[in-house]
Amino acid sequence: MSELSLRWQVFRCRRRSDTPTRFLLELARQVARAPRSEDPAPLLEIGTRAGGSALLMLRVLESVYPSTARKPLVLTVDPYGMRPYEGAPFIYDDRHYGAMKRALARYANHVHYMMDSALFLDLLDRLYLWRDGRKQPLDRFSLVYLDGSHDAEIVWREIERLLPRVVPGGSLIVDDTDWFDGAVRKRLDTMCPPLVGTPRHNGKQSIIEVPSARATSAPPPAASTAGRASSTRSEHDR
Repeated sequence: MSELSLRWQVFRCRRRSDTPTRFLLELARQVARAPRSEDPAPLLEIGTRAGGSALLMLRVLESVYPSTARKPLVLTVDPYGMRPYEGAPFIYDDRHYGAMKRALARYANHVHYMMDSALFLDLLDRLYLWRDGRKQPLDRFSLVYLDGSHDAEIVWREIERLLPRVVPGGSLIVDDTDWFDGAVRKRLDTMCPPLVGTPRHNGKQSIIEVPSARATSAPPPAASTAGRASSTRSEHDR
């Protein structure tokens, strides 16, 4: 998919999102690069708000996959309801939920979980999707986009639980890592194991691109440390 086509898709979705254009464009690039297969892994967004970024993901997938091909599911997580908006003096309301439903209703490959990320992560090992007449666990994602809570501990738990599920060649994007004195960004820079990719920063975004072929010769202590971290670490979504 050309850069011009990606920019056009961003332009079409921009008014439904409060995320600036340059960051939506990076998201669109990562969606277009996500690994493809006959049974593609889902994409996951935490923090859906009015649905602008999810709509962008769905439109890019619609463009890069042939019309007859199975497109990956886009899973979104947001509790909605009358909740305080983190870092701002106003409250969420049902207008965001209504806007999301109107924007994404026509996409059969969209699934929404109306819960916050804490509950979603608690249930993650028990959640599944029906595909081809059988249950498929949510154990792999081709892209994870975190734009819900910006509390460092909540975001770090999301990263620890979800990054190990990103397939080779996929990516994890964390939005607004400059909030709260850059706590999440600093932690990523010091603690993200090289085995799962090195963070790069695009303004307020942080992106981890998982290598296409995971290293098989990495020292066992690094791999086991990463595994222990994801199992021992145990909001408000936008």
